[in-house]
Amino acid sequence: MKPRAFYRNATAISLALAAMTTGAAAQDAAVSDTHYLGRIVLGYSEDGTPVYAGENISRLEGTAVTAQGGTATIDDVVRQVPGAQTRLNPGQPGVAVSIRGQQGQGRVAMTVEGVPQNFRFNGHASEGYANFDPLFLQGIDITRGAVLTAGGSGSAGAVDFRLIDAEDVVDGYGAGGRVRLSYGDNGDNFGRMAAAGYVDERVSLLGAYARTTADAFEDGAGNTVDNTDRDLDSYLLRGGYQLTETQSLEFLATRMNADYASNSYYQEMTSDIYKLSYHLEHSPAINLTANLYRAVTDNEYTGSITGTGSYVGRQMETITTGIDVTNVSDFMLGGWSVTSTNGFEYIEDVLGGAEGGANPTYGESKKLGIFTENVFSNGPWEIMAGLRYSDYSLHGRLDNELQSGDVDIDDSSIDPKISIAYQVNDWLQPYVSYSRSTRSPSLQETLQESFHGYGFFNLYLGPNPDLETETSEGGEIGVNIAKQNLFTAGDNLTARIAYYKMNVDNYVAYVQEDGFTSVGPTTLAFYDNIPGTTVTQGIEIEAAYDTELWSAAMSYTNSDSTPPSGYDDYELQPPETFSATVARRFLNGDLTTGATYSYTAAGESLDSESDSDDYGLWDVFASYEAMDNLFVSAKVSNLTDEEYAPWASSGNGPGRTYYVGLELTF
Repeated sequence: MKPRAFYRNATAISLALAAMTTGAAAQDAAVSDTHYLGRIVLGYSEDGTPVYAGENISRLEGTAVTAQGGTATIDDVVRQVPGAQTRLNPGQPGVAVSIRGQQGQGRVAMTVEGVPQNFRFNGHASEGYANFDPLFLQGIDITRGAVLTAGGSGSAGAVDFRLIDAEDVVDGYGAGGRVRLSYGDNGDNFGRMAAAGYVDERVSLLGAYARTTADAFEDGAGNTVDNTDRDLDSYLLRGGYQLTETQSLEFLATRMNADYASNSYYQEMTSDIYKLSYHLEHSPAINLTANLYRAVTDNEYTGSITGTGSYVGRQMETITTGIDVTNVSDFMLGGWSVTSTNGFEYIEDVLGGAEGGANPTYGESKKLGIFTENVFSNGPWEIMAGLRYSDYSLHGRLDNELQSGDVDIDDSSIDPKISIAYQVNDWLQPYVSYSRSTRSPSLQETLQESFHGYGFFNLYLGPNPDLETETSEGGEIGVNIAKQNLFTAGDNLTARIAYYKMNVDNYVAYVQEDGFTSVGPTTLAFYDNIPGTTVTQGIEIEAAYDTELWSAAMSYTNSDSTPPSGYDDYELQPPETFSATVARRFLNGDLTTGATYSYTAAGESLDSESDSDDYGLWDVFASYEAMDNLFVSAKVSNLTDEEYAPWASSGNGPGRTYYVGLELTF
C-alpha cells in the first residue's frame, strides 16, 4: 500500500535506538552494501518524496522508537538526535520539538502522518504541541534545516510522527494482532495497546485502542513532581484499498482523549485527525500522491489547581484543513539522472472557543505553498536545487477597551535551497548546502488580546497586526560516512558530521513596555520583531557501529545560539549535549543487554526562562525475544537516582524508575 518502499535509514541514530532491542532489529537497520551514499536518493518519505544526501534527516523506524516495550518516552528518543530537543512541560500530553534552538509558534513544522499540528497557545511553555498517543507511534522523521516540499511551513525544520498500520501487525497476508504492555514503578505508569489487522492483495485494515494511566512521579530526591499524572485513551482506524495495479486509496482516523493538569488548571483535551490519501504509480514520470486532511483539537479548563483561577471554563479550539499534491518524476537529461519533485499544499487554520484571555478565540489563516525540488546525479556528483513559493494570509477581529477593528495580513516569499555532494570514494561523501526559509506570524502572536484593569495597575496583553515574517538564511557543510568491514568482516560504520550556521532576521519575541492610557498606568505586553540578527550555529555528530555481537552509537551537539537582542543572558538550546549507547547480543541475537549515557550542559533557556544545571543520566536495559512473536524487556532509567531539571523544563525529571514491557504479536 506504500507509494514507494523506504530502503535505507537516512542517518546513523536509527541504529543507536535499534541497538536497544533485538539483534534482528539492529541487523535490519544496518547498511547492506557499499553504495549507501552512491546516489543522492537515500530513501523515500511516506508520500513518495525522495530523501537526499544533502538533507540532514534522522529517520527512526519501528523498534527504534518502541524500544524496551515502549518504555522510552518520545522526549527521550528525540533528545538523543543531534540538534533536536524538546520543550518539557511534565503535565502536557503532547510533544514539542525544538530543532537547532528554534521552536514554538510553528518554527518547527510538526505533523502526524503528514497532518499539521497547529494547536497553539500564548505563554506557558512551548506554545505548541503535537498531540497523539505514543503507544501508536511507529516512526519519527526529523529534518534539520529548510524543507521545500509538503510539510515545509516551518523555518528551522520539520518532524513527522508516523503511526501503526496493518503491515506492522500482519506478517504477509491474513489476519493478525498485537498487544503491547509497559509499566513503570515511579508513578505507576501503566500503558496498554491492542491492535488487530487484516491484509490481502487489495485490502488492508487496522483497528487499535490504547490507554495510559499514571500518577505523579517522584524526582531523584524523593519529592513528588506536581501535575505529572495523566490519563490518556486513544482510538485508531486506518485502511487501504488497491483500486488497480497502479492506484490505491488510504484512510486514517484517530482520536486522543487526555485528562491532565498544566498551567495552574485541570484540563481536558480531544485531538482528532482524519486523512484520505490517493496514490498513483503510472510511470517513472508520474508517481503522484494526494492527501486531504482535517485535524480538530479542543481543549477546556475544567478546574483550578490552586483554587484561585479565574479562567475555569476557558475553551480553545483549532481546526486545520488542508490538501497537498506531490508528483515525483525520474528521467535522464543528457548524462544526468534527474529526480524532480513538484507539487503544492494548502492549509487553513480556524480558531474557536470562549474565555480565551491572551489566546484568541476567533481568527483564520491560510497558507499556500508551491514547490519544486530537483536532484541531478552524474557519477560522483549530486546536485539538488529547489524553490518554494509561500503565500500567507490572516484575518481576525479585535474588540476590547483599547483596540477594535478587523485585522488583515497578506505576505509571500520565494525561498531557495541548493546542495552539492561529491562521492570521494565508496565510503566518504562531503556535501554543502544553502537555504532560505520563512515563518509567517501565527494567529496567536498576531491576535492575542486581554485587558486586566486594576485602577492603580493595568495589564494589557495586546495584538500586533504589524508583525513581519521571520526569515532564516544560512548553510551547512558536512560529510556522510558509510564503511563496511572496517575492523572485522561484516561490521558497519555509519556517521554524519556537520557544521551549520543560520541567521534569523525579524525574530518574534514577547516584549513589555510601560505606558499610560485612559484607564491609567498600563503595562503593554505583546509579540514584536526584535532588532538585529539571531544566530544559531554548531557542530552535530552522529555515528553508529554494528557487528554481529555488538552495537554502539553516539550523538553529539555543540552549539552557540545567540538569542535576539535584549535576551543576552539566555540560550536557544543547550550549549552541549552528548549521548552514547552500547549493547551486546547473546543467544544468537535473542537477548540484548546494554547501557545508555546522556549528558546535557548547564544553561538558561529562552523558552522557559529557567536555569538548569548540567546533568548526566545512566540507563541500563535488557530485551529478550522469547519466541518469534513474544518480546519482553526491562529497563532501569536514571540508574543513579539523580535529582535534575531537564533543559527547558517547568519541573524536575523523574528519579530512578524500573520498567518492564511486553509485546505479543499473533
